[in-house]
Amino acid sequence: MRNRFFHQITTFLIAIFVVSAYYPLSSARAASIDLALDANNISFSTSTLYVGDAVRIYARVRNVGDTDATAYVLFYQGGMVIGQSQPVSLRASGNPDEVFVDFMVPDGTFNIRAVLQGSTPQDTNPDNDTAITPLYSPISDADRDEVIDEDDNCVNDANADQLDTDGDGKGDVCDTDDDAGGVSDANDPAPTDATVTGIAAPVTAVPASSATTTEPSTDATSSASPSPSINGGGPLGENSPPFMGESEGASTSVVETNAVASISTSKLTTSPLARFTSKQIDWRTYEFTLAEQPEDGVRFSWDFGDGATSVQSKITHAFSGPGTYTVTLAILNADGTMLSDAQTYDVSFFHLDNPRVIMLLGVLIAALFLFGFTFIKLRRSYDQGTLHE
Repeated sequence: MRNRFFHQITTFLIAIFVVSAYYPLSSARAASIDLALDANNISFSTSTLYVGDAVRIYARVRNVGDTDATAYVLFYQGGMVIGQSQPVSLRASGNPDEVFVDFMVPDGTFNIRAVLQGSTPQDTNPDNDTAITPLYSPISDADRDEVIDEDDNCVNDANADQLDTDGDGKGDVCDTDDDAGGVSDANDPAPTDATVTGIAAPVTAVPASSATTTEPSTDATSSASPSPSINGGGPLGENSPPFMGESEGASTSVVETNAVASISTSKLTTSPLARFTSKQIDWRTYEFTLAEQPEDGVRFSWDFGDGATSVQSKITHAFSGPGTYTVTLAILNADGTMLSDAQTYDVSFFHLDNPRVIMLLGVLIAALFLFGFTFIKLRRSYDQGTLHE
């Protein structure tokens, strides 16, 4: 009886020992659901960050546990959310998963924070669910000439040499009068020499005695009054100097002015939120303009939906071909708030300005002509055969 009692007590103690040993191990196995983010695994699509550029931020997430899991990654610039949350799916102790969001580089220092959220099963180690990068200082260099805007004498035109002939603080590439001679570079034969004004010398009059010895021409063409040459010459012939104040490219300027006038008559389209306007130039080319000139500290970027982008306030863009494109304007205010506006454009293949359509119409017309010719010839052959019968 006593031996039986001791046997039952021993069995009970052994059972308690086994249960107490099992549950800590099972708890340790349950705690191995562990997704990890690291600041070293946050990167950008470009090594050099320029203010106003549209770039991508990448984050690589690892699963250091032994249980498969899913989660979402959310990116922040300060307290502002960047884009939408990005899903990740990770195999236990497997390869990492990488996600990205599009981002416009702001003016001023910034850092990026990436946060893991909504993991399934629940992550039991939240200590490595947030990663914060060091501060980045983007470069303000709108023309990418490696001279920062603060020191650049032509902010929007690349001029690494910063050449300024007249010393007026405006570089030659954006100065319309490099030598400060009072004549624009377009009309100045020596734009870097102020002693040459570009004004034509007066024409020496022909002496009266010489004029009387010349027999008057009876040719109707020669009796007509002289007219300027279409090649840019003056009133005295093709190679003579132009009129006073008239440039040799005057005829070209007229053509360009007329072209601009014809474009300006096209219909303006306003975006849904009235943040930009667009004007169609030809079948696939549009001119996009900001509705308001941005204030200091405001950055913006165009995405034309065909892989092309721009940071110009007014830009003419030709879409890559027929299709439907969504043009998006992203605006980052000085306080960090981001605004956007988008408009969809349908570029049709069947347009008379499309060279391929013109070619296709030519082929169709030729085919119709050939068909008509063949039909008439067969009809005549048939009529002649009937008469012979």
